Amino acid sequence: MYGSRPNLKRLLYLVLLLILIAMAAPSYAQSVPRPKQAYPGFYSQPPRFQIFTAPKPYGGLMMVDTKTGDSWQRVIVNTEKGITIRWIRLPKDQPLKENETILWQ
Repeated sequence: MYGSRPNLKRLLYLVLLLILIAMAAPSYAQSVPRPKQAYPGFYSQPPRFQIFTAPKPYGGLMMVDTKTGDSWQRVIVNTEKGITIRWIRLPKDQPLKENETILWQ
């Protein structure tokens, strides 16, 4: 009985080592340039297109392209053939007119 404990410890250490290697393997499979400050095993770039829920009174979904900064709003359109969902590109720079203000909720 006492002779099997060292073998059990070796087996547990081996299993623990394999688990740690398996956890780090997916991060090395990516071809993402990593910044010098980040630990190489735990860094990845954000997805290019991110979707957010817009606050009221606008509502709906907003999609942002993280590389170009372009954004779109999802709208539901009632057409002759039925209801369709479209993404409308929003203008990047649109200055406020003289009597306009931004309302924050």
